[in-house]
Amino acid sequence: MRKYILVVLGTFLLYFFAGFLVNSLGINGLQIQSEDTLPTMFLPVTIIKEGTLYLDNYYDMLIQRYPHPDDIGLTPFYLKRAGNHYVSAFPILTSLLSLPVYFVGLGILKMAVTWESVILLSKISAGLIMAISSGVLFYVLLNTFRVDTKKSVILTIVYSFGTVNFAMLSQSLWQHGTVQLFLILGTNFLSHFLRTAKYRNIFLSTLFFGMAVLARPTALLVLGLVGIFLLISHIKEKAKLVYTFMWMLLGIIPVLLFFVWYNQTYYLSISNQGYSSQVFTQWLSPFPEGFLGTWISPSKGILIYSPILIFSLLGLWLARKDDNKRVYILFGLIILFHTLIMGFWKHWYGGYSFGYRMSSDILPFFVFAMVPYVNSSPFFKYYRLFIFLLCVSIMVQLSGLVFFDSIWHAAYDKGFRDTRWLWSLSDSEFMFNLRRILVKFAFLDKACPKCL
Repeated sequence: MRKYILVVLGTFLLYFFAGFLVNSLGINGLQIQSEDTLPTMFLPVTIIKEGTLYLDNYYDMLIQRYPHPDDIGLTPFYLKRAGNHYVSAFPILTSLLSLPVYFVGLGILKMAVTWESVILLSKISAGLIMAISSGVLFYVLLNTFRVDTKKSVILTIVYSFGTVNFAMLSQSLWQHGTVQLFLILGTNFLSHFLRTAKYRNIFLSTLFFGMAVLARPTALLVLGLVGIFLLISHIKEKAKLVYTFMWMLLGIIPVLLFFVWYNQTYYLSISNQGYSSQVFTQWLSPFPEGFLGTWISPSKGILIYSPILIFSLLGLWLARKDDNKRVYILFGLIILFHTLIMGFWKHWYGGYSFGYRMSSDILPFFVFAMVPYVNSSPFFKYYRLFIFLLCVSIMVQLSGLVFFDSIWHAAYDKGFRDTRWLWSLSDSEFMFNLRRILVKFAFLDKACPKCL
């Protein structure tokens, strides 16, 4: 236990001080990565100070600094009005996980509610959520996949620092970090069930996958595929099939009850829920552009921002000969369908964010998919290439910490109706940041030649 506490603490300190350093030195002055995180940052405050989930007392504080982008008189997109109250437009589980940190800051240390204190507490919370996910839960779960200690450490480094977990999710209170945490827990108990056939693990697995859905609705795809996987596994045994279904149902019921209660109590109707208006109207990206862009867009692609994940695809190919190939088929389907479906979303590129935000939910499965590769002979043969791509991936994430301040988006972002900006090599985020360095040293006049 002491070892794991030290690992969590060490991972957290790396996350926190990497962001703190670039901010305190004035290298990157962006303290809040997106307005999407604002209600999540303030919900723990209103829970502790007012004992409610309503954000009424902080509405003026929020809109004075972050009003509606199109009209100051409108309720900003990150809030919803329910009767005479204002509530978060987004799920609240990330805020609930952050309560211990906020309680220490606001309750024990008596910090005043200011932008500075809320930003600090939110960054500590985000770093801890990701440190617990990657530093302990992910590492421990790798043991169930027959990965030795050295390789588990390497894969944990891939997950923690070679992906947008480092540059983005550990730096702000995004929903994605919480989704990953619950997906890892769900996968852990799924693995236990497959090894022990103890049905209570189905209940726990389904419960945590369901909590991932509460944290972010996109996890419904994972819950659905896992459910199909479990049912198909017992399709030839009617008694076990019914038994499996009942345990799954027991895991889903608490999640469903919370969902209904929260929506009826705080949104007043599910139709007023933050995502309700988008479910049937926002699938506007043509195929295959969004799907391919998710993978290889010069400024958003998974394999561009984390080239180390190419070994996930190789792992899935090698898994066809693995004893646990059906589990890797599940992981492969999760990766395929998630990137395929999110490719139809109008903001498949994640809006104002660094890298492949919309695909970050399923990062645990990307790294799990590497297991057949690291356990194969080609891993040792191409070990130097693996380490090289890992180093490149980490450097890309470090560049995100340094350069992601929305300036590139402000200069080139034309929205989802004209996505040519996402495919330009010369105006890609990387080339833009390179020009920023050249401007800094007076080798160029400006980083955006096409801008006025």
